[in-house]
Amino acid sequence: MSATTKPKQPRTPLRGARKDLLAASVFLTPFLLLLVIFQYIPLFVLARNSLYDYTLFNPDAAVFVGVDNFVRAFTDPATVQSLLVTFAFVAGMVLVVVPVAFLFAVYLNGRLPARAVLRTIIFLPVVTSSVVVATMFVFMLAQNGLINSALRSIGLPAAPFLTDPAFALPSIILMSAWQQVGLAAVLFLGGLQAIPDDIVEAAVVDGAGPFRRMVSITIPLLSRTTLLVVVVMTVFALQAFAPALLMTSGGPSGTTNLVMYHIYRTAFYLQQPGLASAISIIVLLFALIVSLIQMRLLRTRWNY
Repeated sequence: MSATTKPKQPRTPLRGARKDLLAASVFLTPFLLLLVIFQYIPLFVLARNSLYDYTLFNPDAAVFVGVDNFVRAFTDPATVQSLLVTFAFVAGMVLVVVPVAFLFAVYLNGRLPARAVLRTIIFLPVVTSSVVVATMFVFMLAQNGLINSALRSIGLPAAPFLTDPAFALPSIILMSAWQQVGLAAVLFLGGLQAIPDDIVEAAVVDGAGPFRRMVSITIPLLSRTTLLVVVVMTVFALQAFAPALLMTSGGPSGTTNLVMYHIYRTAFYLQQPGLASAISIIVLLFALIVSLIQMRLLRTRWNY
C-alpha cells in the first residue's frame, strides 16, 4: 500500500441508512411525482370545483356557492335515483358474483385435467376491455340481437332486455358479473389453497362429509377472502361506467343511470361540473368508508 492511499472507512449504521434512503428516493421519486400529478392534484381541483357553480363554456364566470352543490346532490331527484340505482347495482353484483365465484373456485381447486386452460377461460373476461364486453352483450341482448333471434326462431316472443325497466338493470348486472367473476374466483382459489391440509384431513378422519367440511371448515376459513371479494366488487360496481353508456344510455326511465354515468352527463351534457364534482366527492367518501370498514374487519383475528 502506498503512502498516499487512505484506508477505506468502515460502513457505519448512519452512513448505511443514508445510502439506503438515497437509493430509495431515486426509485420512489418518479412514482411519487406521478401520484401527486395524476391523483392528489386532481382531487384538490375536484374539491375546489365542488364549491363553485359554473359551466365548461365559461369557467371564468364561476360563482362560489359553498356546500349548495352537496345539498343539491341529495335533493335532486335524478341524482337520488342514480345513487339508489347504483346501490341496487352494487347489491346485485355482490349477490351474484360471490356465490358463483366461490363455486368456480371449489371446482377449480379439485383434481381436474386441463385446470390451467379452465382458469384462463374463466379469467379471460377480466382482462377484456369493458367497452368490448358491453358491445358484445349489446349484440346479444338487443331487440334484434342473437338471443332474441334465437327466441323468434323457436316461436317465442322477443324479450326487451335493454328497453324494459324490469330487465335493463338485471341485464347490466349480468354483464358486469360475467366480466368480474373470474377475478373473484381467483381470489377464492387462493384462499382455498391456503387452507392447511391437516385441518381437512382431521375432519375426514372424524367422519365429516364434503358438505359438512364445506360449512364447518372451508367457508369459515374463507372469511377474510370473502370480505376482500365483497369490497373489491363493491368498489368496482361504484366505478362502473361503460355498461350504462354503451348498453342503455342510462335508460329506460333512468333505471340504469349509474352514478358514474350520471356524473358524466351532469358535467358534460347539463354543463354543471360543480354539481358533478360534489357527487364525485360523495361517491369517493362512500368508497373510503367501505375501505375503512374492510381495514377494521381485517384486524379481527381468525383462528386458522
